[in-house]
Parts: sequence; structure tokens; C-alpha cells
Amino acid sequence: MGHKILVFVSRMDEYRLDNHLLIPNGLVRTGHEVHVADIETLGVQAGTVMCDMFAFDREYASGEPFPHKLLRRRSAESFDLVWLLTSPHPTLFLETYQLLWVLNQRVPFVNDAASVLFLNSKIALPAGIDRDHLPESYVSSQFDDLHGVVTSDPERSWIIKPGNEGCGADIYFLNAREKNHRALLQSATGNEVSRYENYGRSNIGLSRKYVTMQEYVPTVKENEKRVLLAGGEPICGFRRFHNDDDHRANATLGNKFAELVLTDDEEAYCRELGASLMKQGIYFAGIDLAFPYVLELNLENPGAINWTIRSTGVDKAPDVIKHLLAALERDGRVKPVSA
Repeated sequence: MGHKILVFVSRMDEYRLDNHLLIPNGLVRTGHEVHVADIETLGVQAGTVMCDMFAFDREYASGEPFPHKLLRRRSAESFDLVWLLTSPHPTLFLETYQLLWVLNQRVPFVNDAASVLFLNSKIALPAGIDRDHLPESYVSSQFDDLHGVVTSDPERSWIIKPGNEGCGADIYFLNAREKNHRALLQSATGNEVSRYENYGRSNIGLSRKYVTMQEYVPTVKENEKRVLLAGGEPICGFRRFHNDDDHRANATLGNKFAELVLTDDEEAYCRELGASLMKQGIYFAGIDLAFPYVLELNLENPGAINWTIRSTGVDKAPDVIKHLLAALERDGRVKPVSA
């Protein structure tokens, strides 16, 4: 008899080859009772956290319609474990995480709700990664601060990123030698000067946005990898490649990928990082590694199992589940299943 597990996904038209399909399939295949829930339906009814869900009682195939008609409103509290595999919609983001936090006080999560909320951001990397494994980084909403860093040494290049976007959105390469570096930094931090000139601060209020700026790692083209950690163990992932006309290596944007091969040093560090993240309540994570540096953490729906299948033909979901549940049981976060 396996665990009773609730998996949160975003409602979709049909399944595709990603975690929303592969992880529930893997859980069913390994003998667990699985229910899939729509993240955007969370609420509280008479003190109980509720959501729309359905029993995932068979394996689905990529391309099959998402079974909307099977969704029924049920308690989210009658489970052994909750697995969050999606980011809430932006208009419901904070309220959804507050509801997830309430649920997490009553049911264990694969990744603690509060830890995901705070650590799943490029802004919060220093809280999860030690300084020796981070590129020199800055977080600011002020153009002058970042511009001063960029222009202090024209030979250094930088990557600027919004703190809470994904899949390569609005990530830019810049240095002081390029004419557009000022415009990119101004845009990334909210175009404060131009917006106040056009509309007036008193009319539109504060016009600032936070941005993370990392020093560009020159070796990233030769050694960038996505590594999936489950229960502190590096289980799978893929080698990431950069197109000649793009500094980003996201496979979702059409960049090439290949089977993951870790060096001894990379594997040792991944295990060290996995142990550290588990102490912060994170048992399932994708890391973007350009050793010795970590460029990003991905804690909600990290792509890796799907790209492993595409590059090797091997579905590592059962291995991910095995190591994950073993670590959760070992640490007393979930009770071992009865024989």
C-alpha cells in the first residue's frame, strides 16, 4: 500500500510531456494513490482547505485531454503528502501561497510552501547558495546603483533577470561597451525617469521594478547543466547548449540539449547542495549549474525528467519518486507506508 498524494497542477487543455503528466504517472506506476488538483481553485470552507481535484487512477498519455469533467471539490487535508508542481496565476499569487501555507500546517509538502515562496526566486539565491558558488550578484530597483556597477569596469559583462519570471523571459546580456546597456537597465528597473516625465509621479505612483544582475560566467557555454535533485540526490537532467545568436540556454526556447553527465566535483557539490536544501524544507529542485556556480534554483516545476526522456529515452520519474519518498520518510516528514 502506497502513500495518498495530492499533486497541484495548473489547469490545461491537454497533457504534454512534462511534470504534470510524468510525476502523477510515476506515482501511479509505483503504487501510490494519486489525486490531481487545480491550483487556482484553492479555498477554505468551514475551516477546511478545499480544492477541485480528481482521482488519477490510471496513467495518461501525452496529448490526452485534461479531464475537467472529473473535477470535484474535496478536502485537501486528507492526504499523506502534497506535491506542488506549478506556480499560481499572477493575479492569485499571494493569496494562493497563503492558502498553501495554511494547508502545509496540516499536511506535509514535498517542498515546504513557505520555502518555495521565498527561495524560488532569483532574488533569494544568496539564502540557498553559499557565496563561493554564486557569481557576483546585485539586486536593486534603482538604475543608478546597477549602472554604476556596470560602468565601473567596461571589460566585465552582466546578465540581468527579473526576479520572478521563468523560461528565459526578459533575461538580457549587457556591458558598458554596448550602446543599449543604459536602456536595458532602465527598462528592467521600471523606466522611472521617462514614466515620471510622461505621467508624473503623483499620477502613477512609484515606477520601480527589482532586477537581479549576475556577472556573466564565460564558461557557461561549455558547461551549463540542469540537474534535478530528489531527496538530496542528483537523479537526472540535461546538458544545456547556447545558440550562437542567444546568451540563453533554455531548451523551451529551442536550444539544443543532450544527456546529462556530471563530473565527480559536480556530483559531490550537487549532493552537498541537496543536503543543504533539505534543511530548508526543499526535497525536489532543479538547479542550473555552470560549475562551480549555481545560476538559478527551480523549485516548483523544474524541467528535467522530460528532457531526460527526450535525450536518452529513459523515464527517471520512478527513480525521482523512490529517492524523494525515502528521504521524506527518513527525515520523519511522512510516515513509512505499511507493508
